[in-house]
Amino acid sequence: MTQPADSRHTTASVEIACDETRGTTSRPRSSQDTTLRKVNDLPGRMTANQRILADYEERFRRSSQGAADFLDFLKRSQAGTWRFEQDSTPGRWWINITLPAHQAEVFGLHREIQVLYTEYEHVEPRALSVIQGRVRRDMRVEPDVAILVSRDKNVRHTTARRRGEMAIVPIDLDEIRLDGARPLHALIGESVATVDHFDVATPVRDPSGFYGRSAEIDVIAADLRRAISVGVFGLRKTGKTSLLNSLTSLRDDDERNVTVRVDVSEIVTGEQFRSSILEGLWDAVHALPGNGDFKPRTRTLTRQGKRRVELPDSSASWIQDIRVLLQRVERPAVLVVDEVDQAFPPRSNLEPGESRALFSSLVQLRSLLQEQERLALLCAGVDPALFERPIVEGKDNLLYKLVKLIWLAPMSREEMAEMVRSLGRRMGVRVRDHEVIDLLFDQYGGHPLLTRKACSFATRSRTPQELPFHISREGIEQAIASREYDGPQDQAADVVTSFTEWFSNEAALLRLYFSSRDDENELARSLLADEPDALLHAVAYGLCFTDRSARVKAAIDALER
Repeated sequence: MTQPADSRHTTASVEIACDETRGTTSRPRSSQDTTLRKVNDLPGRMTANQRILADYEERFRRSSQGAADFLDFLKRSQAGTWRFEQDSTPGRWWINITLPAHQAEVFGLHREIQVLYTEYEHVEPRALSVIQGRVRRDMRVEPDVAILVSRDKNVRHTTARRRGEMAIVPIDLDEIRLDGARPLHALIGESVATVDHFDVATPVRDPSGFYGRSAEIDVIAADLRRAISVGVFGLRKTGKTSLLNSLTSLRDDDERNVTVRVDVSEIVTGEQFRSSILEGLWDAVHALPGNGDFKPRTRTLTRQGKRRVELPDSSASWIQDIRVLLQRVERPAVLVVDEVDQAFPPRSNLEPGESRALFSSLVQLRSLLQEQERLALLCAGVDPALFERPIVEGKDNLLYKLVKLIWLAPMSREEMAEMVRSLGRRMGVRVRDHEVIDLLFDQYGGHPLLTRKACSFATRSRTPQELPFHISREGIEQAIASREYDGPQDQAADVVTSFTEWFSNEAALLRLYFSSRDDENELARSLLADEPDALLHAVAYGLCFTDRSARVKAAIDALER
């Protein structure tokens, strides 16, 4: 790799263009931009675009004393600078840098690295999301690593809490001025070696931490655009909530979309469920272009869009209020409901009266979902009985087949491999051995949590001095065999426990089918011959392949423990 250089280096292999209207310099974006071949960057021999880059660098240098210190730090670190852009927010600059070739090889960072330069003494967490959003939109920069410069002494803790998302390397502007300050590559090494991006058990909120599911996202997004309601169901920790987050994020990118999000695990009463939908819909409709002065007359909401405190029960009027609000929606609005299976009275953790009230609220929404094309439901859970069973508590189930069911099985081998390699890059970890990927898929079948847990175990011994760290087959084998608390075996047992809770008959049949005893195997095959769909959810959720062979072997093995 040819080392890029800024205007101070003696040689450069550069592609630089200037956008005068934005006050930035960047690589060319169209065929009309100027592409420069390798030139000698000696005084008097700089091209026009190189002089422009040098001019913006000098503007940055003069912006503050800290800016000059940071440029000197980059020079000592032998880092190349390729772009300077002053942000619209005062006190922020965007800079693109590159590492020397030998360091780029160590970290696997061969593209430009995005830097957000600030002199803030306190960095708000949303600044990290700003960095992630910018990186997602720029194909020239590294997708997994960025740099944040500030004077915030707590920023290391802030960035470390974003495990699983893009690795953001914090740099203390005061520390790099000191004599003996460590160079850039040492700070990157320390950062990537101390945060375990594999060890994440919470739903992914930022798109930088979401992998695969492209087929599911495309299908669901197309259905929602046509006001077709969808239910996503699968095993615990297979990424259902992360999928909802990703779909919601995609919709939020377009200001013309209306999306209302409700998590039933945070709901206590049916009235709270209805109020959350009404208030969320009010806010979303008023945020649409041209709707700022919209003053609808509703029975359940105040002029400010809050539920009327004097109204004890909104069940008689809330549907009509939703109709009023939806009159200002051009595209189908989407109601996103997570943990929807809590609305199924026989299985709900809510008080019996409240679970029935929640169920009744969904029944009321059914009329809106069926009678017009302005509202669609996107929901997720483990048990689809709410929409699968025609009879509930001795009565017709009015939610039967209300939504299109989508089964969220584990990832494909290719998606799993991309997840492992991408998260590894954020940690200075490489996965070059195809046998490692094969072993992970053979054991965990693409289950994202179990796969990440095994990789976390296999990489816990890495240090900044050992980067790049290579995941070996032996390391994964040790992870598979480990019985450590919260390790892959422990998590696999949780997956089985959850499946058994929801589908006890199928779990019992699985134990027989995969038993080491011949008589139990024979009994299971006889039962399946009489009822071929007896393992419907075990196959749909990816515990088994369609031929009923084990897919998530770690979970199947846990059945007998």
